[in-house]
Amino acid sequence: MGEVPIGPHNDITDVAGVTVGHVSLIWGEGPLVPGRGPVRTGITAIKPSQRNLYREPCRAGLFILNGYGKSLGTPFIRELGILNCPVLLTNTLSVPAAAEGLLTYILQQNPEIGNDARTANLVVFECDDSYLNDMRGRHVRPSDAVIALQRAGGGPIAQGNIGAGVGMSCFQLKGGIGSSSRLIELEPGRRYTLGILVLANFGLLRDLHISGVPVGRFLLRYIPGLIPESLAGTSLIIVGITDAPLTVPQLERLARRSALGQARTGSISMTGSGDFCLMISTAPLTHGESVADWAMDDFYRAVSEATAEAIWNALFLAETMIGRDDRVRYALPIAETLEIMSGWRGGLPKNREMPGRQPAP
Repeated sequence: MGEVPIGPHNDITDVAGVTVGHVSLIWGEGPLVPGRGPVRTGITAIKPSQRNLYREPCRAGLFILNGYGKSLGTPFIRELGILNCPVLLTNTLSVPAAAEGLLTYILQQNPEIGNDARTANLVVFECDDSYLNDMRGRHVRPSDAVIALQRAGGGPIAQGNIGAGVGMSCFQLKGGIGSSSRLIELEPGRRYTLGILVLANFGLLRDLHISGVPVGRFLLRYIPGLIPESLAGTSLIIVGITDAPLTVPQLERLARRSALGQARTGSISMTGSGDFCLMISTAPLTHGESVADWAMDDFYRAVSEATAEAIWNALFLAETMIGRDDRVRYALPIAETLEIMSGWRGGLPKNREMPGRQPAP
């Protein structure tokens, strides 16, 4: 989907040294009993590098398209332009538990912290999975964060209903974790990799576009009992990692361009949406190589394509899930989607009329 070549796994682990781990928490069914379930949630850990990030941090840039989110650790990144810990994704009310587990993990690796060394910055991003999950029960535990970090491995990575994506929704359908990658060759023999991972929990079905086709307007008829727009998910977390030796201002500019990929999918970044992009360079801080500002256009194209495809992957790889109170998030109907896309002619799918906003009975 696009002009820039993809990596071997087409996910974020195509960047050398990047690993991803998940813990999925799924149990119970029927009516919601706060504190007991049903539970449809989890946690995802992203390690940008195999080195000790507290001692050898990465450069990082942050872009906030819409600041409704309740993430942890963003002021430090914006002030200093560095990331000195792994990144965790989870649900909104589990940010403190995830941070506690991340702190435990970092203290185990760095006994000097809290004695004669400065503290590490804890980075946790979140989305609201309360439509399917007993979020008030705060079922994610600090130990789950440690397990996710310990499980982190290379690709291909699991996507869709996994880790932090278990209870998430996208375009009023089942969403979750999605990932993609691009290979950027500035000149012969000088190739870099850019990987994107998203936690997709946003959007209205009528707005969904895939590769330029407004499929959402036509899919309305195929979804039985589409949930009200007022209960649609409204947040997107984007984590981008590259092995290119980009400066902090370059990473910030690259993070801003991720919004162009988000827009390709039909997102309008709704009022209650927390839309964050963290962009990381794993090239050592002392690396002598650099990328000229005028060469950044190749990276801009790559991040736009990879962000959009990661979101689409979250949709295509997610499966229908029944959550609390027997609420259902239906999976993207893939056969119908492909039919609409293949038959797209002159603004309408072949032999189809434009439906209204409401699904057929």
